[in-house]
Amino acid sequence: MGTKAYIIITDLDASLLDGSYSYKDAIDALDVIHEEEIPLVLNSSKTLSEMLVIADKWRWKRKPILIGENGATLAFPKLDIEGECWSKYIKSTALLGDYFCVYDPAAYERILSISNKLRINHSFKFEGFSDLSAESLSDLTGLNLQASKNAKNRYATEPILWHSSLEDWQYFKQKISAHGIKAVRGGKFFHLMESGYDKAIGMTSVLSLFKNRYPNVDWKTFAIGDSPNDRLMLEQSNLALVIPNAEKGMMALRRPDYYSAKFYASKGWNSSVLEILNLSLTQI
Repeated sequence: MGTKAYIIITDLDASLLDGSYSYKDAIDALDVIHEEEIPLVLNSSKTLSEMLVIADKWRWKRKPILIGENGATLAFPKLDIEGECWSKYIKSTALLGDYFCVYDPAAYERILSISNKLRINHSFKFEGFSDLSAESLSDLTGLNLQASKNAKNRYATEPILWHSSLEDWQYFKQKISAHGIKAVRGGKFFHLMESGYDKAIGMTSVLSLFKNRYPNVDWKTFAIGDSPNDRLMLEQSNLALVIPNAEKGMMALRRPDYYSAKFYASKGWNSSVLEILNLSLTQI
């Protein structure tokens, strides 16, 4: 096996991003990641449209790889820092901005069709993004109107607010899982998605592509997150950093060897990533 190298895979909201959806407090660590040419992957429940806004404003030469909608969508820069095209290694579904994107174009309609039939047949009460106008979503989330439109531009998952009982929720999960759809807890919303995807699978897919493209490198993963939908990714990565969540506290992992940030969101991300880069990545 060749030289060992790390890929950093990070959650966005309340991890790399602060409450204002900014990564300004993580600039120092991001500068080091860029200088060291460490591949960075943004792994989020956000849509590709939302993540492309971040990528378009990226101040560094190496654009991040994007994993959207909890692992169900992938996006790779048309040209990376070596000037070589990722399209040789992936079969893209669409070209959005400067990214080749990979997703199942029929997934979202399948999820809406099945969940809506269950809602009608069993009188479940919930609201999904597809039910909400961009204006209503803005009021609910605090996003501006354009950001809400980007959040509604979905390919593979449907976030919902559940308004029925806990007993109904358990029954709904049982019924929808029989159709191959699972419900993943995010922050404010539950995310309905097909069972073959999650953030850990998204991470594994990207890792596999790096191993295929750079077969002489021994690639390792360094994952960062704060919420239950990050857990599998954090537990399956080689290195893991948990960011404390201001509302839910510090998530515990089922592994003994992980790092815990001392501060919330991008401030904790910055200080801990700098420390881990100094302690771990320089010793490989």
